[in-house]
Amino acid sequence: MVYSNTVTTLDPVEHRSISTVLRRQLAERPDQLAVRDYEQDLTYRQLDERIRRVGGGFAALGVKAGDTVLLMLDNHVDYITTWLGLTTIGAVEVPVNTAYRGSLLSHIVNDSGAAVIVIEDSYLEQLSDIRGEIDHLHRVIVRGADSTLVEMHWTATEFGDLRLADPVLEAADSKPWDLMAIMYTSGTTGKSKGVLASHGLAYSYCALHWIEPGEVVMCNLPLFHVGGQWAGVYMALINGGTSVIVPRFSASGFWDDVYRFGCTQTLLLGAMASFLFAQPARETDRGHALRNVNMVPVLHNHEKFAQRYGVRIGTAYGMTELSSTISMPYGSAIPGGTGWVRPDFAARLVDEHDFEVPSGTVGELVLRPHDPWAMMSGYHGLPDSTIEAWRGLWFHTGDAMIKDQNGCHHFVDRRSDALRVRGENISSFEVEREIAAHPSVMACAVVAVASAHTEDDVKAVVVPIDGEELGPEELLEFLVPRLPYFMVPRYIEIAQSLPTTPTQKIRKAELRAAGVTGETWDREHAGYRVTKNGLQAPNSEPRRSQRNM
Repeated sequence: MVYSNTVTTLDPVEHRSISTVLRRQLAERPDQLAVRDYEQDLTYRQLDERIRRVGGGFAALGVKAGDTVLLMLDNHVDYITTWLGLTTIGAVEVPVNTAYRGSLLSHIVNDSGAAVIVIEDSYLEQLSDIRGEIDHLHRVIVRGADSTLVEMHWTATEFGDLRLADPVLEAADSKPWDLMAIMYTSGTTGKSKGVLASHGLAYSYCALHWIEPGEVVMCNLPLFHVGGQWAGVYMALINGGTSVIVPRFSASGFWDDVYRFGCTQTLLLGAMASFLFAQPARETDRGHALRNVNMVPVLHNHEKFAQRYGVRIGTAYGMTELSSTISMPYGSAIPGGTGWVRPDFAARLVDEHDFEVPSGTVGELVLRPHDPWAMMSGYHGLPDSTIEAWRGLWFHTGDAMIKDQNGCHHFVDRRSDALRVRGENISSFEVEREIAAHPSVMACAVVAVASAHTEDDVKAVVVPIDGEELGPEELLEFLVPRLPYFMVPRYIEIAQSLPTTPTQKIRKAELRAAGVTGETWDREHAGYRVTKNGLQAPNSEPRRSQRNM
């Protein structure tokens, strides 16, 4: 059976912007809930009032149209009103992964050129640690009580002050070509790249999902990711739904939130779905309001998942640089399948010379839109990278796929060396750079190995300097303060050499194929735990991470 790939009714291209979306919903459903979290909820009318006041607060601090503003915030309604408040004055949001520290954090702060950051007080230490490495930042808006680390280095403002200024009387009339955000990718072959995201791109990203007015969409992915901010919130706003923002995904608390808020739809990464299915069966596994689960990627036991919880499963393929361009509608998803290309995009599978391959043959997915402003405007400050991605006037995704006789696309592998761990994209380059900083390391390679919960686990193969002794425990303790917790390798293998090509390039395919060997050290089996709060060794209390100076 061939499924048609429908797209929700789109606004005309010239109206695909946040200002148009919010004006329409304000006119049609002013008293319907728009966004809510554990502590507050806002109707569309209240949301409009709040974001105009926040926009006025930013304007009072001197933020102007086109200025970039960093957001290093947790999941809550205040994040949404801050992001949307910036759009009321035409400013540009720059989301920051809250686990970033050190060189990863300073790169984004500097590269964005932002003079202002809005940050939770719990992340001030991470910002303070890089104070000598950042250039443009001069104002820090703190959400929370503790601003002492700020006042020594920057001008501090309390988050609540944003709401005290006079509101923007009339929000900026944003256009689809206007820059809305700079969304930083994982940096698969180097430093993270900033994707120039227009209003049109954000709208297009959300246009694929099948939502009816009044749907209640659970957002449990981080709002600094497009999966949380766009698929979890903006998608609901575009279609007249309600977005429920929870602090984070919790396998044990997921269904309690579904019942509490009456959620009808959600997006689950494959690892999240795996954790849910591993929970003990409960009498309340069915009987809830949840009907549809967008699962990426689809579990192998997806049919049992759907039957147990009484839901339909769909899936989609997308990237920050483009949109959710390929999908399988609810009830039709299969493991490995990504689906059919939506009608407002063109797609090809090509070989290494960009010639199209026949159906049934693996090729790299390349895409281009039929409508303008449905994909990124480029990489921030990186014209060469933009040209390379768009060579031949097709955007190269770097993902290998195969298309069957029905036109359905199936994911095969990532062509780059990126990894994906529990929803986080990881650059092997950045992990390798931190490993190489250890004084006893001569060479290293980071690869993905299969995880029991779908996606990847991180394995590092390390060659010490001749005569130096380096144990995996020592390397682990070295890396925890230098990397976000999700980037710290689970597996470490100390080796005498790395396999290389005649031109001395490391054969990562060989390392990936080897996987976990008898020589591989597994930190989890050894009793070590790595969390946001640091490293917990066997039979010890957690040791909070302190950045090496």
